[in-house]
Amino acid sequence: MTLQRDDFEYDGLNSRDDLQVEMGNVVLPSSPAMAEQVTDIPAMYGNQFNGTDFTSRTISIPVSIYCADNQDAFNQIMHNLSGLLLSDDPSDNGKEYPLVFGFEPKVTYWGHITAISDPTPINTGMYDMTLTITFVQSDPLATLPQVETPLKNGLNTITVDGTARTAPVIQAIPKRDLKHIGFILNGGEYGLGPDSDEDQAVAVQPYTQVVNSDVLNTMAEWTNDANAIAQMKTAGKYIYQGEADSNRDTQVLMVKLVNGVKQYGSHQPDWYGPAVRFTGMTNSLTNYRVKTRIHHIKHSGTHNGRAMGRVEVLLLDPNGVTIGRFGLADSSGGGTPTCYLQITKPGGTFAGGDGKHETFYNGKGPSGSSSNGRDQKIKIKTGTTTKTVVKRSRNRRGKVTTRTIKKRVDKYLTVVNKEEKSALSTSWLELDLIKNGKVFSWSITQYYTSGSHNGQPCKDPKRFLIVHGTFVDRNSKYQSALGGIGGVFFKHSITEDDQKVGYENPYLSITHLDIYRVNDVAQDAPKYIANAGQEIVLNCETDSTTVGGKLASPIWSTDYPKLSPGVNSLTMIGDLDDAQITLKYLPRLL
Repeated sequence: MTLQRDDFEYDGLNSRDDLQVEMGNVVLPSSPAMAEQVTDIPAMYGNQFNGTDFTSRTISIPVSIYCADNQDAFNQIMHNLSGLLLSDDPSDNGKEYPLVFGFEPKVTYWGHITAISDPTPINTGMYDMTLTITFVQSDPLATLPQVETPLKNGLNTITVDGTARTAPVIQAIPKRDLKHIGFILNGGEYGLGPDSDEDQAVAVQPYTQVVNSDVLNTMAEWTNDANAIAQMKTAGKYIYQGEADSNRDTQVLMVKLVNGVKQYGSHQPDWYGPAVRFTGMTNSLTNYRVKTRIHHIKHSGTHNGRAMGRVEVLLLDPNGVTIGRFGLADSSGGGTPTCYLQITKPGGTFAGGDGKHETFYNGKGPSGSSSNGRDQKIKIKTGTTTKTVVKRSRNRRGKVTTRTIKKRVDKYLTVVNKEEKSALSTSWLELDLIKNGKVFSWSITQYYTSGSHNGQPCKDPKRFLIVHGTFVDRNSKYQSALGGIGGVFFKHSITEDDQKVGYENPYLSITHLDIYRVNDVAQDAPKYIANAGQEIVLNCETDSTTVGGKLASPIWSTDYPKLSPGVNSLTMIGDLDDAQITLKYLPRLL
């Protein structure tokens, strides 16, 4: 909604519509608070000037509330004002929020509320009041809308609006494996990878790709032959049946859809659905890296929320026997889904206490992402029964006559939808698992599935599943070579299936599959930094460097150079002639 000139918006809350106040005349301060820093030196004429401290900026926002003689309405607005602008949640400490005024809608101030003054009557005896909201910026700079512009390899000329320096963020997706990347800006340098020509000449690949996600475009290298999948063990009671299929448009593996019906096969009492085995690995890998993603969408609705789906990627040895699994499964009755990553001795079924497997992760995601609605009790018709009913009637003389009749009535079973939701209810999760000798390194990273960040890795571990770890196989229990991959798509029987009540099963798919051989590379050898198609982010805003969403090194930098107001010369360095390079920055105002 477009802001009116005499409105403001704080953290998405409109002053007129949400806060129910009218903004008065806001006079912006000319500068933040400043304090001169000087040193008195004995016998010196004058003193030594050491600079100026620029601290916070305070903006006072006068507002009016008009309730005439309605005290209840006034009280409600005051409670609403405090409830929306203030927070008693300790996790909100340190957070600052955007403030935008209608009279300059392109400028955003970031800060926090420090005071809401006591109301002062406009008319004595009435509940028309004025008060002042005090907004403080710990960083006194304001920002203009983000600028996003393409870059080319070599020299680029960038003209920056605003009156203050700002930090560039450069995203690059190379077309070829990359040894190094960097840029020179306003006398500063920043880059990733071996810096010298000598090191670049001898840089080696830590990984060699042997399978890429193109194998998900077709079922040509996947089979559901009963003999081929017989040794693909997983946990619990299940039956492999039905059909999986690939979607060439979206490059995913999923349950086959025929005339709008997912092909899970005939109804079974436990987990059931299709399983497929990848046959495209020509050589087994003693040391390997597997990157894959699974996608799960739980649909909302009375019965949809109770549906149970399960998707797994199985790691197989050369004989097609399970040696690991990565998956996500719904809980019964609308409970929160669970994600898990485990390895096992060949043929293990991940049974608790069997001593044959190791669990790297088993959880429901961060607690900050969970919500638990009120349990919803649902009546499901299970049939009819005959019930004896006694009916009484009275004639005109008052005599009561009793008779017994049999009546057909419906029978119902009551089930529960727990209405639990979390980051995993609709989630797109990437596994990155590396086995190098006895060391297993792993990470699970959630990806955005919508909005402006769609397809990018999530950053906040309090709201999304972002976990990692290392396991050392000291007793060499899990040293089987990787010889293949399995895909499993299950649904679980629920009461609605037994009673033929329609509902929509969760969406399940495997969206990426990249397998690498881990090369024998010396720890201190110069290495390639990225594969073709991997996103590299050089972020001067957060002083961080990532490749494929993960922190990377070695970094060479002066001081994370900044863009200055006006004309800037930015020179990209690296084998980037046909790379996709994008510069993002926020113009800033002093």
